Amino acid sequence: VLCAAMLLSIAGCSGGGDDTTADVVTEPQTTEAETTAEITEAPETETETEEVTTAPTFTDPSEEVLNTPAATQFTVSRVFGNDMVIQRNEYIRVWGFADEDQNGKRVNAEFAGLIGAALIEDGKFMITLNGSLPECTEPRPFRVYGDGVEYTFNDVLVGDVYWMVGQSNATYPVQSIKNEPLSSSAGRSVGISDNDLIRLHRSTSDDPAGLTVGTADVNEDTPIKRGWQKPTKGALLFSALGYFTAKQLYDRLEGKIPIGMIEFASGGAALNAFCPNEICDQLKIDKFDSAKGVYTAPSVNNHPTRFMYNHYMYAFQKYPICGIIWYQGESDCTSQNDKKYPARFDALITEYRNRHDLINHDYPVFIIEFPAIWQSFPFETIRQYMGTIPNVTKNTHLCQSSDLWKDTKYENSLHPYVKWEQSVRMTNIILANVYGIGDPAYVEGPSAVSIEYSDDKQSAVITFRNVGDGLRIEGDELKGFIANGSTKAKMTAEIIDKDKVRVTYTKSIKSVSYNAGLQDTFPETITLCNSEGVPCNSFIIK
Repeated sequence: VLCAAMLLSIAGCSGGGDDTTADVVTEPQTTEAETTAEITEAPETETETEEVTTAPTFTDPSEEVLNTPAATQFTVSRVFGNDMVIQRNEYIRVWGFADEDQNGKRVNAEFAGLIGAALIEDGKFMITLNGSLPECTEPRPFRVYGDGVEYTFNDVLVGDVYWMVGQSNATYPVQSIKNEPLSSSAGRSVGISDNDLIRLHRSTSDDPAGLTVGTADVNEDTPIKRGWQKPTKGALLFSALGYFTAKQLYDRLEGKIPIGMIEFASGGAALNAFCPNEICDQLKIDKFDSAKGVYTAPSVNNHPTRFMYNHYMYAFQKYPICGIIWYQGESDCTSQNDKKYPARFDALITEYRNRHDLINHDYPVFIIEFPAIWQSFPFETIRQYMGTIPNVTKNTHLCQSSDLWKDTKYENSLHPYVKWEQSVRMTNIILANVYGIGDPAYVEGPSAVSIEYSDDKQSAVITFRNVGDGLRIEGDELKGFIANGSTKAKMTAEIIDKDKVRVTYTKSIKSVSYNAGLQDTFPETITLCNSEGVPCNSFIIK
């Protein structure tokens, strides 16, 4: 009878219900991390980039669970709320917390004709509904209930959900672009309307987390109380890159797929701030400072480690997503970190994917390449190593920026106001890789995948992907290649095939770098691009 009653939930695109808010419960939890060896050199060969999907397992609640008495008291995680977006074609999960006296009791959930139930164990429960759903633009209620207790989340949409992760350039808000006279008119005038089915959830280090920064303690539930927001309420303070990309995706998809964007950002945070405890321990990224009682590691700002993941991201680790947009690495531009970044990033993304445990396990990750700056931070080295990530981590994609920022007079070039321009290219890359609109070979810039040296090591042939109809030069001369990490060791280069460049030097070549100068811009000092004029990304290859 109970199962039949649950199946009577509304399956159409309409709904209503009561407004509710979940309470906070904090309790540590650990999971095993997979082992990934670090590398300190640029990769030499191409890796596969195809997405891996797993056969979904959907089951109805068992008779044993359904015949168990229902819980009389529990809370649902604040990850869930009114106006949220559920990831389409994926597992639909909901979880929460209860007192110990509720252990062994049942919690039910239903959404759009799907049902699920689970027993409370150790004061926690997680329900996976018995199916997945396609996109739906009409709001519906999501119910979680027991005996005399019910949470109903209203206006729930089904679409695509993205993480927007990074440091200050990721958290750089829409309102800053709108208030910047020198930013593009498109960015300043971008529309913000609740008629757009875009939903935002923002977590930054400015939000009190209730935990000491740099410890191994985790927030089992998100400390963010503002929840999911519609554009008119949340867009101005949201990541400009994140919102602009969401807006363009929604418009380019003709409003047929709702877009959810979840921001995790902290100014000045190194990669280690976004790492869970297990990855920090596995890679020996940080050390425990017993005097201060926190973990620290070398970085530009010497911030404590672990805190962004432990405080804000941990609670979302089972919330299904479509992909990640990544704008981070500026604070890793140190000799202790830059060469290790690709291997560390690979271990981190592997852990994220394993923890999400999705049907589309190897969801895509889209990475912003740093544009040129005119301050003293040596971004050029880490930018080269980040350019090798697609050869290390499957289904990762670079968004080239070398042609988007050239204002040498702007006083704050650490935060270039080209977030709209970056979002245009990012949108094209996402559309090609996720939605089949466009071709990655044309919308992504050339990326080096392999190198073959001559016998005397004074010349080498580099092979590229994403060349479109073929590599070409912007201007009359192929510029931007250097040998052995020295900007004084400029190489002669020529395109010899659709996807190949030959470089030569007067001495033995140990490595080849491209876009290796702090202030390099396209097409002034670097001139290689694909047939559509998208610049080649920065890289180092050995």
